[in-house]
Amino acid sequence: MRALNVLLALFVSLVLALAVLEGGLRLIGLGPPVTLGQFDPQLGWVKTPNAKAHRHTGEFDVHFEINALGLRDDPMQSPAKPAGKLRVLMLGDSFVQGYTVERKDLFVDVLENWWKSEGRDVDVINAGTEGYSTDQEALWLAGPGRAFQPDVVLLFPYENDLYWNAATSYDRYQKPRINPDGRPELRVLADPGEKSAWQKTALGSLVEKLSATRKTWTPDGGHALDMESAAFFHTPPEFMNEALARTRGALENVKDTCAELKARLLVVPIPHKASIQADAQAALERYIGVDTALWSADQPTETFLGMCKELSIETLDPRGGLKGELYFQRDWHFNPAGNHAFAAILHDELDKRGVFPAGYAAKSPASEAPASTSESRLPTWPFVFAGLWLALGTLYTLVYRDEPAWRAYLQVGGMLALVFTIAMGGGKLIALLPPNVSAAVGVLIVGGFLIFVLYKLGRRLATTFELFLSFTRRGHWYLLPLVVVLLSIGSLLVVAASSPLVAPFIYTLF
Repeated sequence: MRALNVLLALFVSLVLALAVLEGGLRLIGLGPPVTLGQFDPQLGWVKTPNAKAHRHTGEFDVHFEINALGLRDDPMQSPAKPAGKLRVLMLGDSFVQGYTVERKDLFVDVLENWWKSEGRDVDVINAGTEGYSTDQEALWLAGPGRAFQPDVVLLFPYENDLYWNAATSYDRYQKPRINPDGRPELRVLADPGEKSAWQKTALGSLVEKLSATRKTWTPDGGHALDMESAAFFHTPPEFMNEALARTRGALENVKDTCAELKARLLVVPIPHKASIQADAQAALERYIGVDTALWSADQPTETFLGMCKELSIETLDPRGGLKGELYFQRDWHFNPAGNHAFAAILHDELDKRGVFPAGYAAKSPASEAPASTSESRLPTWPFVFAGLWLALGTLYTLVYRDEPAWRAYLQVGGMLALVFTIAMGGGKLIALLPPNVSAAVGVLIVGGFLIFVLYKLGRRLATTFELFLSFTRRGHWYLLPLVVVLLSIGSLLVVAASSPLVAPFIYTLF
């Protein structure tokens, strides 16, 4: 029985350690990614019908509801086009699906609501799927997309399409490709199966991410870059030749399908963030690290426009009308303002080009783009700061009654200001790094803090370990959670008392 109790104690200890680590990773934003996809033998993956999901970061909070046809759209029982409707099909990746915004602020839905407010019988289909490249979008249109009978097809390629159009897999899924001649490549896609329980945890996701082999390339005189960045270079590296040829083939495939469907096709390349915002351009320059004469943030857009010109495909270049802070700070997708600005450009340009037949002209034209329906979100940190200041300041005055109240609140306010400045300033600096690098830096910071705590504990670690070992040997496994909590709090207080540098952070935590 004693041996069993010892084993249980060891097991509980391991579970507690893993639970603390799992909770810490989720707390700093390194939880397992939320996915909406499921395997598809023709397309690699599709959105799971009737799926619901919620994504939350420091920048956006988005809810997803997928309808029965696998679209982020209104409920639909059939893809058939309603009688008397002009159907516009929006084809693209996460920009079209709306990775970072609610539907009320997604340009697809903004446009549809705008057209309806003008009395137009226009039906808009959102065929965007996150992670898709141009080849998958083309194959979706040629396959399931036919049943939607579109009259107008708007294709929204993005810069990362160029590299991934030659890739045979993306993340954990295999993907199809289109040959340079516009015909689909004949290959069988393997089902990766469900994620294991380990892969669904934050710890498992992090280990998998850190252990994954990252493909990079190095331009002359520069450092290692991700493969997608090759699309920015005026003279692309050799490995991009196949990607560019297959991209041209995918565009040709879309053109041929639209001709069969008698649908008007417009290609609207979505500009990279650095093409619109100066701060993003500066960040991209730091990342690429070579002479800007060799590359440009506009090059991917120019590549798509050039290919479409060769193929006699109508295009719409939105860059001239996109001004201001239209993308999220850390994320590269449009923010709500960017989606509304993009919708305004599409609305006006489609009318100028006579895309809608006379019977579908606006009956009550709207002269301005609809205002964002997003509620203005005030930053939360001032309220957190004020709440902590009031609570800690009041607690300080109650405990140390011999000190003036004004001094107590002043000292607490100074401590909080220091903590918030370091934490928020550090977050801003980390945000300037590429996502994969910023995640690693976050882990290093947390790991460095833990090492610092262990160093400051010094000899006390032996006492702590002896106490913990005593409970384990005696088989008091049922007391271990309480012991762990008490030892954790005690260790932090010891470190706070011995180090004025980290004391403000620990005291603020308490």
